[in-house]
Amino acid sequence: MTDEVFDAQFRGLRAPEPPAPLVSRTLAAYRAERRRDAFRVRGLAVAGMIGMAAMAMLVVREGEATGNPADMVERGAGPVLPAVDLKVAVVSPLGEVARFAPGEAYTAGTTLRFRVSSTAPATLTLRRDDVVLWSGPAPAGSTDLPVGYTLEAGEPAAVFSLEGGAETLRFPVRAVRP
Repeated sequence: MTDEVFDAQFRGLRAPEPPAPLVSRTLAAYRAERRRDAFRVRGLAVAGMIGMAAMAMLVVREGEATGNPADMVERGAGPVLPAVDLKVAVVSPLGEVARFAPGEAYTAGTTLRFRVSSTAPATLTLRRDDVVLWSGPAPAGSTDLPVGYTLEAGEPAAVFSLEGGAETLRFPVRAVRP
């Protein structure tokens, strides 16, 4: 047989088809091998990260303590200001008493009265804008301040504030109605 005849017969041959069970088993084995390889790569990566963290812990050392603990001052250990609450009552010129309403415009001659509740004794200051109306000690519990504020005709809007507690309490009063 010559080379040309052999080549012609060889070109006429087709590759044999493998049986279906062999194809599925081969594909399953290939996928299992890929999963094992992926697990090995992830395992090596995790082991490498753990090793680097261990090396970093060996290299980084705890610093030396500085100063004498007996000479150190604790921060935030100062006096704690009490929680303070303020209630305002409105006494009309006719003597009627009502709760203060922030949006209400009151008439001239109306008097504001103040009741303070405090969790501990405190020195408090009541102001109208920047003018001090009253300043003094307030006991723990609820007490009426010994001061009232009477609104006068044509008086502009103002902000009253109570200072000395854990936070400054503010309440606005609208301009007085004529």
